[in-house]
Amino acid sequence: MLPTHRRLRRAFYHGLARAVLEAVRRLPPPAGRGLCRALARAGLAWRPRERAVARANLGLVFPDLARPQREALLRRAADALGENAYDALNLDRWRASGYRGVEDDGTVAALRGLLAEGRGALVLTGHFGCWELLGGFLADRLGGLTVVTGTIRNPPVDRLVNGWRRRAGMTTVPRDGDQRPLLRTLRGGGVAAVLLDQNTRVGNRDVPFCGVAAPTPAGFAKLALRTGTPILPVAIGRRGRGHALTHLPPLRPRDGAATDAVGAVDELLRDANAALETLLRRNPPEWVWFHRRWPGVAAPSNGRRS
Repeated sequence: MLPTHRRLRRAFYHGLARAVLEAVRRLPPPAGRGLCRALARAGLAWRPRERAVARANLGLVFPDLARPQREALLRRAADALGENAYDALNLDRWRASGYRGVEDDGTVAALRGLLAEGRGALVLTGHFGCWELLGGFLADRLGGLTVVTGTIRNPPVDRLVNGWRRRAGMTTVPRDGDQRPLLRTLRGGGVAAVLLDQNTRVGNRDVPFCGVAAPTPAGFAKLALRTGTPILPVAIGRRGRGHALTHLPPLRPRDGAATDAVGAVDELLRDANAALETLLRRNPPEWVWFHRRWPGVAAPSNGRRS
């Protein structure tokens, strides 16, 4: 049983999350996005560790950009994170509108084409734009979507977040839990989505991402090799007052490769990270730069403001 102080802290953050959610949902979109943008800017100013990580990441990926340009990109990334957070918190509203304002460049048609091959389809994506909105949109258009997710360490908040995902038609599978639901989805001719752009410390392989070795979950590649499922790299980003989907050509597991063959796994992960890098460079302000994607490269500061 958890100590009393931890239970009280969890209850406080759960209550705070519900209060913020209700307050944000009552605001019209321009005011809501403005508020969340301001909160993200405040976070950038008040969180020196995350700011240091983001600066190091930007320096690694864009070494040729002058520092003022990278600082401008960092501010744009904070703004985008705030605006996309507002839209994610209002996923129920997007669903009720039929996702009006979300443009599709042919991603759904491409996925249906892959599904016609009879092996299901894997969506390869990352923390681009409003990724929760991407999941809801695909679930709506495809009749459901299985999504591999992280687990929020506050169970009531985790249940709250997964509740609005389920209402949007998503079936969530914890990345560190039983993976059999993913197999059932693919073998049943469905679509599963995996966000592969963060260091999750779950069965990783070190493969290049933006030219530097990055811990990348190997389970994704092993699953694709085991099932022969084609993979479609997909991202979402802001376009005008709405959002737009984009995709790259599909990736295909090598025929006949063993699921535990290190070479085959690494080859597929390299292709996956190359696709994610392409999507990142197309729209850098809408990637989450504040995560320690490259341990040891983006070392946080010692707590002093920078």
